[in-house]
Amino acid sequence: MRTVATALAFAAVVLAPVGASAGVTPACQQAIAAGSAKFAKAALKIGQRCAIRGGAAATSCQPAAGGLTGNPAVDAGIARAAIRLAARVRGACAGSDLSAYTRPCTGTDGPPLGVPDLVACLRDTHLEEVAQLLAVEFPALVSTTAAAAAASGCADDQPCQCKCSPSGAFLEPAAEYGS
Repeated sequence: MRTVATALAFAAVVLAPVGASAGVTPACQQAIAAGSAKFAKAALKIGQRCAIRGGAAATSCQPAAGGLTGNPAVDAGIARAAIRLAARVRGACAGSDLSAYTRPCTGTDGPPLGVPDLVACLRDTHLEEVAQLLAVEFPALVSTTAAAAAASGCADDQPCQCKCSPSGAFLEPAAEYGS
């Protein structure tokens, strides 16, 4: 459980800009951090419950970018959590300059993100982290992602997803973080 908590804490700060960034209000940054942590916790809990109850159907428990698993109950739960994340971030960050989040979300130094783009980036990046945690907790889920792992360049024996999330944020294997 400590590993899960550490991984969630890491996931919550992956997108947080270093230091106090110009234009990002403290209320906005707090909403991003708290909202992201709650979203990741909810998505993990939904995926865990599904995998525990699912048996052979557990293959549709692992979320992906966009929150779609093919399991209507899991998809609906993740969508509700994403709506709460969006409301929290939208309310606190509407007037903030979100340029500090551009590189972590898009991988480029483009124009500042809008709130909807930031929310999508947070959702997708955190769902990638949750999928990695679920793959470790429920090894049966790994076999369902083997084809995706092979397509992304991951080794066959690598239990977690690797390299890059669909949102463009770089995700490294958990072993590199001292887990």
